[in-house]
Amino acid sequence: MTRRAAIDIGTNSVRLLVADVGEDPAGGGALRPVDRRLTITRLGESLHAGGLLTPDAAARTAAVVEEYVARAKESGVPDPMVAATYAVRAARNPDALLFRLSVPVRVLSGEDEAALGFRGVVSGFRDLAPDAPVAVLDVGGGSVEVTWGTARHGVEGSRSLPIGCVVMTKRMIAHDPPVPAETAALEETLAAALEPVLAPLRSRTDRLIGVGGTVTTLAAMAQRLVPYEPDRVHGYRLTAAEVGRLLETARRLPLAERRRLPGLQPERADVIVAGTLVVRHALASLRCDAITASEADLLWALVAAPPAR
Repeated sequence: MTRRAAIDIGTNSVRLLVADVGEDPAGGGALRPVDRRLTITRLGESLHAGGLLTPDAAARTAAVVEEYVARAKESGVPDPMVAATYAVRAARNPDALLFRLSVPVRVLSGEDEAALGFRGVVSGFRDLAPDAPVAVLDVGGGSVEVTWGTARHGVEGSRSLPIGCVVMTKRMIAHDPPVPAETAALEETLAAALEPVLAPLRSRTDRLIGVGGTVTTLAAMAQRLVPYEPDRVHGYRLTAAEVGRLLETARRLPLAERRRLPGLQPERADVIVAGTLVVRHALASLRCDAITASEADLLWALVAAPPAR
């Protein structure tokens, strides 16, 4: 076993995965997590208004990244892989963050992010039939990735869309709780972006798997998990009925009450409605009765088989 670590700098959060990896992770997915951490920093909180990272958001994000680099070193990984996604690649001033860091950062394209997410999912689900068509939905803070393919042949196609839950909440929801006109307009915007991607996949998808904080949070909420339990979230079959119920509960509550919902991190309470709308539309568009939550995602792929720096 080889110990490796990766850090994901997202639009909404920074995550760390330290894991022991077998000699042939591609062949057997032999990955054992040693340490998993997540801190919500809202790096992309201002992207909707001018496309700039604010000094405060960059500073608090950099502090968490440096903390996680130190944790990785304490765990025996002196040189963790650090990757950044939508907020850094979309910002007009990415150096507001990058110049604060002591480690090199690989800024992933939307296509890279989607492909790594798909590889992580395949590594985390040993029950996938080799040739069964799978769609992976990654609902992030800044972007949504839709990827499709098979376990045997890998990614056949992917799309990255700038409709993540933080960006869309900041852009389209001003009231607490959201008023019906806001959620209706948000649903229309999401449908216009997602439908051209999802419609061609209706007859080519046997299974829908979801990664990212929105999907895993919904799985935790459906089970009322306090505290969060990754092993109970991974593989949870979140039905369309559960998604609809959770959405209706969240959209009618003011933020202060939403923060107290079991399974929902208080820091995610303001963006969970937008994220859940994405999930609900994907289920309806693909005519799936459930989405399977996955803890295995791009971080797993980065740890299992790190790309060239």
